[in-house]
Amino acid sequence: MNAEQKIIVFHQDMVDQAVETLPPQKNLENLGEFFKVLTDASRLKILYALGAGELCVFDLSVTIGASVSSVSHHLAALKRVRLVKGRRDGRIIYYSLDDDHVKSIIRYAREHLEER
Repeated sequence: MNAEQKIIVFHQDMVDQAVETLPPQKNLENLGEFFKVLTDASRLKILYALGAGELCVFDLSVTIGASVSSVSHHLAALKRVRLVKGRRDGRIIYYSLDDDHVKSIIRYAREHLEER
C-alpha cells in the first residue's frame, strides 16, 4: 500500500477486540503446520486406524494399503505435530494416537462437514 491510500475502519472497537484475540505468530505457524499435516488422506486413514488401537508400521501398511516406507514417512509427520506417539517393544514400535484429543478433533471436523 502506498502513502496516499488510507484504510477506513468502520468499527474500531470490534477491530481492537479481534486483534486482542490473535495468538502470537509462532502459535499460528504451529497451528498451520498441524492442519497442513491433516490434508493428506493417507494420514487421515492412519489416524482412523489408530483410533481402533495401537498398530506397528507393518500392520498399518496393510491396513491403509500403502508401502511401509510411505507409512513411516506419514508417521514421522504425524509425530512431529503430536498426533501420534510410538511405544517400543523389543524391535517393534507400536503407534497410537497421542491422546483422546486427536479422536475429538477428527470427530468434530467430520460432524461439522456432515451438518449440511
